[in-house]
Amino acid sequence: MFRLSSTLSLMLLILTCGWAELEEKPREKRQANKIHITLLYESLCPDSRQFMHQLGPVYEEFQDYIDILLVPFGKSHSERNGAIFHCQHGPPECLGNRLQSCVINSTGNQAAQVKFVVCQMLAPDYARVDQCAREAGLLSDVDHCLSSETGTKLQLQAELVTKQYRPSFVPTIVYNGVFDQQLQDHSLRDFRGTVCHVLRQQNLLPNSSAICQ
Repeated sequence: MFRLSSTLSLMLLILTCGWAELEEKPREKRQANKIHITLLYESLCPDSRQFMHQLGPVYEEFQDYIDILLVPFGKSHSERNGAIFHCQHGPPECLGNRLQSCVINSTGNQAAQVKFVVCQMLAPDYARVDQCAREAGLLSDVDHCLSSETGTKLQLQAELVTKQYRPSFVPTIVYNGVFDQQLQDHSLRDFRGTVCHVLRQQNLLPNSSAICQ
C-alpha cells in the first residue's frame, strides 16, 4: 500500500478538491518486435483523461506488441533546474505529474504502469492512489520520491523527453520516436485501429494472428 504521509495526503486532497531513466532509449536497443509508443500527457488534462478510456483496453489487448513510455508532463515547464514547475492546469497538476512519475519509476512492469495511470487518471481526485496501486499490483512507498530530489529529477527527465517533440496538443502519441500528425489525429479517434495500422506497416503481425482482423 502506498504510504503517503498525512501532511502530503492532506496537501494532495486540498490541491485537487522500470522506468528508472525516462529519457528515450536508443531505438536499436529497444525491442525490435514491438512498436514503440511515447505518450505525452498531463495528470489533470481533460483530453488526456479521455484518452485513457482507449489506452487501457488497447494496451491490455496489444501489450505483446507495444513498448510504451508514459511521460506525465505535457505543456509544463521548469525554472531554476526544477526548483519551480509551472503546469497548464496549475499546482495540483504539477503535483499529479510528479506523483505519476514516481509511481511509474517504481516498477519496470509496463502493464502495471499503464494500469495504475489509467486508474488514477480516471479517478475524481488523488484520493484513490492506494486503491489504484493495489489494483495494479504495486506496493511502493512513494513518499520519499515525492518530497525529494528524486521526484524533481524524474520531472526534469520528463521535460527533456517532452521537449523533443514540442507538443501543440496534449495528449500527444508518438510512434517509434517520430511524431506524425496523421497518426496523432487517428490515434485520438481510434487508437486501436492506428496501432493495427502501424503493426501492419512494420510487418510485426504473424500470419497466424487474428488480433487486428
